[in-house]
Formats: sequence, C-alpha cells, structure tokens
Amino acid sequence: MTQAAGYKGFSVERDVITIIAFNQPRVNVLSTPVLAALCDELKVIADDKAVRALVITGQGSTFAAGADIKEMSGFGQAEAAGYARLFHRCMNGVEAFPRPVIASVNGFALGGGCELVLACDMAVASDVAVFAQPELDLGIIPGAGGTQRLAARVGAMRAKELILTGRRVYAGEAAAIGLVNKVVSKGRLDAEVMELAQTIADRPVHCVEAVKSLVDHGSLEREIEVFTRMFSYDEQKVLMKEFLKKK
Repeated sequence: MTQAAGYKGFSVERDVITIIAFNQPRVNVLSTPVLAALCDELKVIADDKAVRALVITGQGSTFAAGADIKEMSGFGQAEAAGYARLFHRCMNGVEAFPRPVIASVNGFALGGGCELVLACDMAVASDVAVFAQPELDLGIIPGAGGTQRLAARVGAMRAKELILTGRRVYAGEAAAIGLVNKVVSKGRLDAEVMELAQTIADRPVHCVEAVKSLVDHGSLEREIEVFTRMFSYDEQKVLMKEFLKKK
C-alpha cells in the first residue's frame, strides 16, 4: 500500500482496493483545486491495472459538503461555466472509471457531495449519513450532474421533489428509495465497504469491467458480443472446469 502526498483536500491509499478520503478541515468542500487534483488522480488510478476497485469516502462527520460557496459567491457567468465544466469532468471521470467505484458515505453528502455519490457505481451509507440537493436555497441548481443522475437513480418524480424542496434524506430513506445500496452502523461502515470491495476485487477483472460497461452503456446485442468474448479467456475454462469437478 502506498500513500500519495501533495494532493490538497484528500489522501490516497493505493492498493488493489484504492481509497480516496477527503480530509479538509472545512467539511470537505469540493473547491476548484480539490476538483482539479481529483480529476488528475482518477486518471492515474484508472491506468493502474493492479487496482480492482476504488472507494471514495470522507474523514470526520462529512463525506463531502459540496461546492465551495465562498469561492462560488464571487463567480460571474464565465467563472460559473468553468467551474461546472470542471465538476462535470471530475464526476464523469468517477462514472467512467473502468472498475467499480464505491461511495462509503460516512456523514453529510450535500449538493456536490450527493452528486459525487450519484456518480459512483455503488454506495454504502452509515446510519448517520444525510443527503440533500439544497442548491435552490442559494439561487442556483445542481451543477455537477444532479438533475440527470438523481433522476436515473430514484426516478424523475422523486428527483424533482428532492431538488425542488432541498429537503434532507436520512440514511434509512436513502436506502428505501435506492439512493444507496444499504445502510450499516457507523462503526461497521469501513469493514462492510471493504468486504464488498474485496468480493468484487476477487472476481475476474475482465468480467467486472464488462458488466460495468454494459450496465452503463450497453445493449442486448452488445451483451451477446461481450458474452461471446468471455470464452476467449483462460480463466473461463479454468473456472468452469473447477465448477464441474465439484458436481
């Protein structure tokens, strides 16, 4: 395991299961420097074939509190456009990461923090996690994919309600509406997430990458093509032979 240094706003533990942990004193805001560094780091990790899963989490009581409001308060339209494009590039990088990305939601996931959860493939929340898209309180709207990814995750009708009211969604409701996969006690969060990540990491990597790609951007015809390609791997022959030996 290696610890990356020099990245403002988050730490990186590089291993088969790589962990990015936001660690800012100001409740893990996603400012321009943090987003730029995160974009760069995601590219580096994605190119590392030894990484089988990525976990994103926060330290303290906050997963990520979203945009840096102090920074945004001075924006004109040009600055707002640049910030939104950077945020989108970063969230798209999470979504397009070739192996599964798991959000380990330890606390508040507000605004852009909630949008980051939505960009991940899976999410496990502690029982104290809180989610919200409160942007309308500030005279703006979600600007990091929230209008699209929240609707895809929980349905258009519920997404409109959550964004237009800005109300907080607590852990139990988040699981009930499909915003997260499951809720665990705060003390069990790290262990549960690592168990999930390890289960995935132990699967054939070409199968894992294929499933993620197909679910995100596939078709029935492409599924046939990819299924067929699986039979070109030695691992398929070995695993099927082992399965038959057990019968």
